[in-house]
Amino acid sequence: MIEWFTAAGAVATEKAPVGTMGPSTHAYGGTRMGRNSETNVTDPWGFSHESPNLGILGASVMGTSGAHNPTLTAQALAWRTAEYLAKNWKRIAS
Repeated sequence: MIEWFTAAGAVATEKAPVGTMGPSTHAYGGTRMGRNSETNVTDPWGFSHESPNLGILGASVMGTSGAHNPTLTAQALAWRTAEYLAKNWKRIAS
């Protein structure tokens, strides 16, 4: 990667030691999904237990990222919630 960055014009690079992923700026876990409204903020489709027409899209519905970048999982969950909304629009919007 250092060779690639240098070839692309980088004037300085920094190589971290090989090991586990450090702290991440990805926020997740704040509005966890699940069937139990006592322990989870959203249902399994990402809609609020308290306000059923409020969909929460993003990594916050995930309990953990599993030590890897959660971007693709967050995208998949958002797509899943949007598809569920489209199929159940009349019931959710009422």
